[in-house]
Amino acid sequence: MRLKQIAIVVNGVAETPDDWSRIKSKLIFEKEFVDGLFKLGHFDHVWVIFGFDRMHQTAMKVHPQHDPRKPLVGVFASRSPTRPNKLGLTLVQLISVRRNVVTVKGLDAFDGSPVYDIKPFEEEIDY
Repeated sequence: MRLKQIAIVVNGVAETPDDWSRIKSKLIFEKEFVDGLFKLGHFDHVWVIFGFDRMHQTAMKVHPQHDPRKPLVGVFASRSPTRPNKLGLTLVQLISVRRNVVTVKGLDAFDGSPVYDIKPFEEEIDY
């Protein structure tokens, strides 16, 4: 399977902040995908699927949140970016949709990270 980048993260974040929940990010969509944003603004939250493109290592056991005081768990039992396929999934607050720019809050992705998909959060399906 090949993933096609649909957008890029713009937030100025180059190092892990203390609190990702406060970070506002703009997802700048490629022009060919703008029609896919039609009516997205009706939702309060969206799932963002993005790439951990700066992560080069893979581990099958990790300390949650990279904290060695926490016991090791399998990578699939964590939110660690050291995954075999380097895919991130985060539920974020949708702030706005304007042309090809989707503004969100709480995305734990660095500036320049590729976005592969977004999906609306629908309580009856996702909760």
